[in-house]
Amino acid sequence: MNSIARHAGIPHPYGAEEADRQPAPAFSSTEDDAGIPLHPSAKRLFDRAPVLRRIPIFGEASEAYGPACVISLALSYLLCKGLSGGFIGGSVFPIFVNVYKVEAARYQRLSGVMDLAWTIKAFTALICDTFALFGYTKRWYMFLSCVVCGVFSLLYGLLPANPSSGDIAAGFVFLSNYGMATVDILSEGFYSRLIRKIPESGPSLVSWVWWFISFGGTLGTMIMGPLADLDMPQVGVFITVGLQFFASLIYLFNLYGEKMNREERIEDARIMHKELLRELEKERALSRKEGKEGSLDVDQGKALQLEPIGNGETMALTDDLPLNLTHTNQEQAQKPMEHTGGYQDEASPELLLPQPIICCCGLAEINNEVVMRNKRVVAYCLVITVAVITMAFGNVYADTLGLLIICVVVSLVCSVMSFWALPYVIARVNVFNYFSSAVYIGLPGIGKFYIAGPDCVPGGPNFSLTFVYTICTVISTVSSLTGILVFNYFFSKTNYRKIMIVTTIVLLPFVLPEIIMLKRWNIQVGIPDHFFYIGTSTIISPLISMVSWMPTVILLSRVCPRGSESMVYAVLASFGNLGDTTSTSIGAILMEYVWPIKSNPPCDFSNAVKLVIVCEILSPLLIIPLTLLLPNVRVCDEIDVDGKMASKKTQEEPHVKPGKDSNEVH
Repeated sequence: MNSIARHAGIPHPYGAEEADRQPAPAFSSTEDDAGIPLHPSAKRLFDRAPVLRRIPIFGEASEAYGPACVISLALSYLLCKGLSGGFIGGSVFPIFVNVYKVEAARYQRLSGVMDLAWTIKAFTALICDTFALFGYTKRWYMFLSCVVCGVFSLLYGLLPANPSSGDIAAGFVFLSNYGMATVDILSEGFYSRLIRKIPESGPSLVSWVWWFISFGGTLGTMIMGPLADLDMPQVGVFITVGLQFFASLIYLFNLYGEKMNREERIEDARIMHKELLRELEKERALSRKEGKEGSLDVDQGKALQLEPIGNGETMALTDDLPLNLTHTNQEQAQKPMEHTGGYQDEASPELLLPQPIICCCGLAEINNEVVMRNKRVVAYCLVITVAVITMAFGNVYADTLGLLIICVVVSLVCSVMSFWALPYVIARVNVFNYFSSAVYIGLPGIGKFYIAGPDCVPGGPNFSLTFVYTICTVISTVSSLTGILVFNYFFSKTNYRKIMIVTTIVLLPFVLPEIIMLKRWNIQVGIPDHFFYIGTSTIISPLISMVSWMPTVILLSRVCPRGSESMVYAVLASFGNLGDTTSTSIGAILMEYVWPIKSNPPCDFSNAVKLVIVCEILSPLLIIPLTLLLPNVRVCDEIDVDGKMASKKTQEEPHVKPGKDSNEVH
C-alpha cells in the first residue's frame, strides 16, 4: 500500500517524503479543527510540548508547515531583513550627514541610489528561477547574498570619515541592501509555494514573517539612536556583519528545507496537471448543464501535456518514477504502475515537462520554460532593470539637467512598456503606484535641520538621534499598526479611488506643522519642539500613510494573474519602488536648480519652507486625478480582468480558454 494512503486523516501535501515520517497507526491529531493536515514534525513537537501549540500564530503556522520551517523563516527575516535592515538603514543619515559631512543636495541624490537595491528584486527573482545553482533555485543564492551583504557592510563601516567617501559608501550600502533584498524576494517565493499548498494557514505564516520583520527593524533602528549620539554609528554596521554570518548558516544547512530544482519542477507540473483536470471536469459539467456536450474551450489533449521546449527532452511526472527519465524509457517505467492502480486520473497516464538544461558541468540548471511562458513580463523586467541602472548612474554622475532628462525618459518608457507587457487593468494600477510615489516628493536632505547644533541652526530643534530613532520609531510603529486597524474597521468596504482621495486630502494639512517648525512659530506660541514633533509627524502621518498604503497592497494581490503571481507582483513592487527613487531625484533637482539648501556650516535652510510647500503639499495633489487609473470598485469586491466588479455568476463559472500566445499573462 502507498505510504501516504495508510495514514488516517488528511495526508500532508508535501508528498511521500514527509508523509513517511508519520507513524503507521492512525491518530486523531493528523488533522486540526479546520481540516488542515498536521505536519509530522509538528505532531512530534506538540506531543512532547502541547503548550507550544497554543502560541498565537506560531502554533497554527507550525501545524501546517512544520516548526523547523516556521522557525527558520523567523530567524532569517529577523537577522537578515529586520535587524540588519534597521542597523544599515539607521546608520545612513548619521554617517553621511554627521561623519562624511555630505551636503543636503548630494545626500538627496545618494539616498535614492541606496534605495534602488529594492527595485531590482524582480530581476533577481527571474534570474534565480531560471538558473538553478548547484541544484537549487534559492538556497545558494541566499547564502551568497548574505556573504555579499556582510562583506560590503564591513567595507562600508571601514571607510574614512571625509566627504569623498560618500559616493563609495552609497555603492557599498546599495550592494548591502541588494543582498538583503535578494534574501527577501527568494524567501517570499519559498513561503509562497508553501501557502499555495495549504492556503488556509497562509495568513498566519505571513503574519508571523511580518511580525519578525517589524520587530527586528524597530529594534535595530532604536539601537542605532544611542550609538549615533555616541558618535559610533559604525558599530551598528559591524553588528550587521555578524548577523549576516549567522543568517548564512540557515541557507548553508538548508534549514528552510527547500527541495531541489528538479523535484520542484515535477511538483509544479503535477499541480498544473491536477488544476487542468479540475477545470476540464468543471467545463464538462457546465457543458452538460447547458446542453453543449463536447464543446469544451480547452483542448483535452493539450491540457494533459505540456509542449517540450528546446531540445525536446522531457521528464516523467508520475509519483514513483525516477527524476531523470526521458520519454523513451518513461513508457517502460509506467507499465508496472498501470496494474497497481498508481494513476488516479484516467485521462492522465503521463504528463511531460521540459527538462532543465544542465550546464557548467552540472553546477547550474536552466529552467527555460520560466522565460518562455512569460516573455513579455520578462522583457518588461529587463527594461526596469536597465532603468534602475540608468537612475543610479544618473544620480551619481549626471548634472541637474541630465538627471531631469533621465527621470522623464525612465518614467515614460517604463509606463508605456507596462501597457505592452501587462494586462490593461494591471498596467493601470502599476502606473498609478509609480506616479503616486513619484509625485509625493521626498526631502531627506533637509533632515539635518532637526538635529543640527547651534553652530548650524541657532535656536533650532537640536533633536538627538536617540529621540528621532528610538522614541519616535516606537511611537510611529504603534501608529502604523493603529492605521491597519483603522483601515480594517472603517475603509475595508470603501471604494479604492475614494480612499486615495480622502487620505491625500487629510494628510496634506499635517504637513503644515513641518512648516511651522521650520519657521519656528511653535516656539513663539510656547509649544516645545519635541511635543510638537511627536504629536504631528510621529503619530498622525504614519497612521494616515498606512491607511493609504493598505488598499494598494490589497489591489495588487487582487489583480495579479493566476499562475504568474510571484513574478508579476515582484515587477509591480519594483516599479513602485522606482517611483520612490524618482521622487528623491526630483527633490534633488529642485534643491540644486531652484531652491538650494546648505546643510554644513554656515548652514542655510531658508528655502526649506518653499521646498516643503511644493513637494509635500502641492505636488501630492496630483494623486487625485491619478486615481482615475484605479478600478472603480470597493476593496471588498472581486475584480475581473477588465478591472470591474465580478458578478456572482462570473465567480462561479470556470473560465478556461486555450493559450493562443505565450506572451500573454493569464
